[in-house]
Amino acid sequence: MTEYTQQDRSLALIGIYQAAQLVHDLATTGKTDELAYRTCIQSLFCDNPDKTLDVYGGEIANIQVGVNSLLNQMNSESATQSRNLEITRYVLSLMILEKKLIKLGEPMQNVARVLEVAKSQQVHFGLEHDNVIASIARAYSENISQVNPRIIVNGQHGHLQNARTANKIRALLLAGIRSALLWDQVGGSRWGLIWSRKKYLADALSFKIDSDDGSDSPNKEEPSEKVTSLFKQD
Repeated sequence: MTEYTQQDRSLALIGIYQAAQLVHDLATTGKTDELAYRTCIQSLFCDNPDKTLDVYGGEIANIQVGVNSLLNQMNSESATQSRNLEITRYVLSLMILEKKLIKLGEPMQNVARVLEVAKSQQVHFGLEHDNVIASIARAYSENISQVNPRIIVNGQHGHLQNARTANKIRALLLAGIRSALLWDQVGGSRWGLIWSRKKYLADALSFKIDSDDGSDSPNKEEPSEKVTSLFKQD
């Protein structure tokens, strides 16, 4: 059995926080960080990564939105105004929903089939084309949206009623489930999160890139050599 490190678990948890943060941003402002959004969408097509960071494009810079969101939400010393209970609710809901979906089995198999279609579309149209995002959103709405606990997204009515924005939100929720499953695969658990909060925070701080520093933080351990595929069995 592959041994995964705390950093593997931290990277996956950051992935969940990134998806949750972007869902909140889109629902409330209609806008989102393009690099972070592209990273989340690309993660859905990364079936057999060599290491955990590869799920997020192999670059710490790709997950800075998630890093900052985790720090803001989990750091007890953060100012109260920097926390957002809506984002925390999304993160916990994604974790719980992932467990339910694993038990059910069939929804994840159906999602895998739809993602294969989206992968073919990606070749022709590009990763973020509306047709690709619509297919990913369909994978979520047809197979996951009715499974309890349902994730209710709150935001501005105008943004939530915009079909293009709604599809992006559904695609991001699916990416959040992808990261939740990854977190599960590398040994993450909600009880472990409680007991290891300081370790997650320390890793997130080590991953944080200062705005005036274009390089990754030094002294990072190399994450484990392989993680399993996401929506389909090897």
